[in-house]
Amino acid sequence: MKLLILLFLVVGCATKPLPVVNNESVKPGSSVNFMGNKVKLYKGSLKVGDKFSHKTNRTGINFKFQNKVTIVNIVPSIDTPVCEAQTHILGEDKTINKGIDLVTISRDLPMAQSRFAKEAKLTNINYYSDYKYGKFGKKTGLLLKDKELLARGVLVLDEKGIVRYIQIVSEITQIPDMNKAIQFANSLVK
Repeated sequence: MKLLILLFLVVGCATKPLPVVNNESVKPGSSVNFMGNKVKLYKGSLKVGDKFSHKTNRTGINFKFQNKVTIVNIVPSIDTPVCEAQTHILGEDKTINKGIDLVTISRDLPMAQSRFAKEAKLTNINYYSDYKYGKFGKKTGLLLKDKELLARGVLVLDEKGIVRYIQIVSEITQIPDMNKAIQFANSLVK
């Protein structure tokens, strides 16, 4: 019995529970829930079929599109457990085609993103920060009003930079269906 309790303490407490996967998606520029409370998003727009704008002067981030299918992981703050879990899924999933570019965008300072990437051993992801003015979040309709954080979601861009898949979760404390986004991205690789 003591061995069973010790095993539970070592194994059970050492593993983090996975965040809830949210299969719903809201429209950019609408609203999301934060722990059940509705939070409006800025009125920007982003939809399937749009060219993903990556000019620094237009979005505030210096996104370098590589002319490859790209999974864009959008998180409020990289140093929170849900954001960390979502980013680990992106960086550690072995089913992602090697020809796909991996990107994470958050409002964290670039030095915090660099520290996170190094500590988490997730250097296979390109990190971009919308910290200065929230210009990317406002333009795309993915910035929460008042809280000034990015909504949680995932995008897939084709090799021409056209948005082909969007999921912005309705409850910000839950992660998007990363497996579905990964499968979709894999289907675009030629």
